[in-house]
Amino acid sequence: MKILLLSFYDLGKQPKIISELYQKLNNGTNEIDIVDYSVEEKSIKLNDYDALGIYASMHTASVLAEEYLRHKELPSKLFVFGLYAKVFTEIFHNFEIIQNLDNEDLESLLNVQLNGEYSFKHSVPDRTVLPSITDYSHIVDGSNNLIAGSVETTYGCKHECTHCPVPIEFNGTFKTFGTDKILKDVSNQVEAGAKHISFNDPDFFNGPKHALKILQALNSEHPEITYDSTIKVEHILKYPDYFKELKNLKMLFVISAFETTNDKVLNILKKNHTSSDLNNAVELSLSNSIDIRPTWMPFSPWTKKQDLPNIIRLIEEYKLRETVDPIQLTIKLLVPKNSLILKNPEIDNYLQEYDPASFSYSWKYKSPDMDKLQIDLFTYVLHNESLDEYAQYLGIVKIIEQHTEQNLLESGDYNQRIVPKLSETWFCCSEPNKIQLERIKSNKALI
Repeated sequence: MKILLLSFYDLGKQPKIISELYQKLNNGTNEIDIVDYSVEEKSIKLNDYDALGIYASMHTASVLAEEYLRHKELPSKLFVFGLYAKVFTEIFHNFEIIQNLDNEDLESLLNVQLNGEYSFKHSVPDRTVLPSITDYSHIVDGSNNLIAGSVETTYGCKHECTHCPVPIEFNGTFKTFGTDKILKDVSNQVEAGAKHISFNDPDFFNGPKHALKILQALNSEHPEITYDSTIKVEHILKYPDYFKELKNLKMLFVISAFETTNDKVLNILKKNHTSSDLNNAVELSLSNSIDIRPTWMPFSPWTKKQDLPNIIRLIEEYKLRETVDPIQLTIKLLVPKNSLILKNPEIDNYLQEYDPASFSYSWKYKSPDMDKLQIDLFTYVLHNESLDEYAQYLGIVKIIEQHTEQNLLESGDYNQRIVPKLSETWFCCSEPNKIQLERIKSNKALI
């Protein structure tokens, strides 16, 4: 059987699950091709294949997949996998959802015997079937560009943030990957040239003891490698002793979804943290010399005029200009089909029609002025993409000052720092925007 597996975007990382699916399908007789359109461009006749598998990793990947498949003649056997698989089938009804690579769904669909030795929990992914690790996200640190790999210690998440796609599929549960699988996967990437590894877990502290055990083992095997991870504000504060250990274990920085300083919105999103918790998390990170990179989602139906100034004041108070990606200050709430936020009556007065082509609902603001502010901020970034991010940030603050008639920047000199970051700065809960979609479509997702 001739099978094609397509990926369109996975946050600037290698689509590891594609390589694992390849191993599952590789029974010695199947012919399997892989294309990742986020980093390569190939002209393919889809109907030359017996089966087509689409990796709907997230909202952006699904939008790009829909554009690619539109009006094309497709194979007879079609399947989709990833967090957005169910959402994807809202428009592509003839695709079968594969939720579990270890069960018999795929085998039944394709009517072929698959590799029975494969285990999603324990089998080491063969990344050699993917485009080179050098084609994906890098660590940028001043003039340095370091090749970055990625790995997960867990899949799923024990939290149920209402705007996140993960709990839609995992219902507040998570499982751990086998230790040997994780260590060998990282070793293979280091051999391929990786100098840094990103932990892709939705929350690295879902199982903090397991996470630190893995990190300690990796430090022992690869003392020269650095790391980054994503940790909820709630967990930074709940596990301060574990968090303090990260600096000694080569954790270069920690990404944390702050979202907003508006406590009403944080409650609707079920973030389990408050605006004051943001200050406490930053202070803990600073006291332990761990760079924290907040991610933001300032624009939702409930955004108030003071929300953006409050965010800027927090950034200024703790001198975080360099660890906030300016595009984050323009991001809007994304409401896909089956989003948990739809269960909250707070959104009923603002929700509008569902757009199948964009896989999401549109919505309106309680304060219409916020729509103009968001558009002005994004338009500024769109027209000033060539500026460095520090200059972009200052330009964004100036627009917020004009809209709110407030002075937000402290007078005096600011001691600008050079801090490490990933070259791809987009996150899965954000509404995709023109800048990033065009970068991916033109194979220029990397900075």
